[in-house]
Amino acid sequence: MKTFSAADTQNARKIDPLIRELTSKKVAAEADEFTRLLDSKARESKLQEFLASHSYFFSGMIDVYSPSPLYSKVKLGHDYEVDFAWLHFDSFGPEWRLVEIENPGSALFTKSGDPSPALAHAMQQAREWCAWIHDHAESARKLMPQISHPLCYIFLGRRKDITPPNRERLRRLRYDSRSEMVIHTLDWFVRSGQIFGQYIGPDGPTWQIPMKVLTHRDLKQGLPEEVQDWVAESQSKTMTERRLDQRRSKWVRDNESGTFKTDTDI
Repeated sequence: MKTFSAADTQNARKIDPLIRELTSKKVAAEADEFTRLLDSKARESKLQEFLASHSYFFSGMIDVYSPSPLYSKVKLGHDYEVDFAWLHFDSFGPEWRLVEIENPGSALFTKSGDPSPALAHAMQQAREWCAWIHDHAESARKLMPQISHPLCYIFLGRRKDITPPNRERLRRLRYDSRSEMVIHTLDWFVRSGQIFGQYIGPDGPTWQIPMKVLTHRDLKQGLPEEVQDWVAESQSKTMTERRLDQRRSKWVRDNESGTFKTDTDI
């Protein structure tokens, strides 16, 4: 497979003027705006609308030089709609990331310590996305080339509402689900935006993705040419297994005793 450097990607894609205009002060104000949406328990549609107009809030998940656009409201047949999706590249090749946005007013756990109905529903929906992709592999790969074992992200509830016992329950739940999905509170986006703003240099942001995300219709028209150049022609079963193993081992490394980031990673 052809290899590309960060410089190749920068040359192939121009930075969106809306991204170029961002300053640390403006990003801090927009992070505060998103926080107010969370505090007001805004509807999921409002949160998605905001995030779809501020792609850099995903900068903590998407590599700054990623060639893949970020897509919103991606339809899986007539059955499901994914809030956000992008094609992620790692040392084992390309694979898709799928995102579910839930209500900021929803709890993650019940009083008895079980996953809340909202969290259980979101996790089940993520598993149903993956099942649909496996059951409709040809259709799924026509829309999202190379999709096989996507990693799903669930964003639900608020960090401040998680008690110490529930934080440990969430840690265990994330461990048990680490090869399928990652669970965060919606405050994760606030922190991601804040960090993005703090690292804007004198030459402006280097974020390659357009400010406003693309749509399902854009994805149906095919991946951009520069992304197609990154996509391997085939993926072996061995590489897929290595990717899943990598997800498990990465979780263990990130969450070894004394390293779990309780204030920023949930």
